[in-house]
Amino acid sequence: MELQKFGIKLFFKPNSSYPSKEFIPVFHNWIQTNSVPEHMLIDVIDYSHIPDGPGIMLIAHEGHFSLDKENNMPGILYSRKAKIVGDFQKRFESVFGSSLQAAKLLQNNEIVSGVDFQSNSFRFISNDRLLAENNKENQELFSNTIDEMLIEKYPNGKWVIDDYSQEGERLAFTVKFQDDINIMLN
Repeated sequence: MELQKFGIKLFFKPNSSYPSKEFIPVFHNWIQTNSVPEHMLIDVIDYSHIPDGPGIMLIAHEGHFSLDKENNMPGILYSRKAKIVGDFQKRFESVFGSSLQAAKLLQNNEIVSGVDFQSNSFRFISNDRLLAENNKENQELFSNTIDEMLIEKYPNGKWVIDDYSQEGERLAFTVKFQDDINIMLN
């Protein structure tokens, strides 16, 4: 598996209001304080006017952080664009770790209060249609591979992989834990 360009989205808790423009100073603060290790943070872009869009984006050399609003399910999405040396498991763990770190930074920021995440689910999103065409074979390949990695990480956990993206969209699916696993603690 050569896929390098993919992302992990962590969902905000439902029934909460997260006006994305309020996070512009938060992302600017991250740039000023070098809050994201191993990332050269560059700029903040406001796409909040686009329905179902990326919201506010923090552009980094290595990838983008966005307050994604796709499918009316807001959350933070980290999309990796720079190459990570190592196998797919190492790349997945790195992207997953960066997503969790960004979520924790949002929760603990001192500018916008009340940010909270669903602690039992995430969405995998490929950003390379050439290496990961959205078809049944690749959906099985990537969901089975991530399933195997989760078994290793959470040997007693239970989860379902569902909500596969539709034909014509990027390959994507959601992992929902069925027990008391809190991914935010890892």
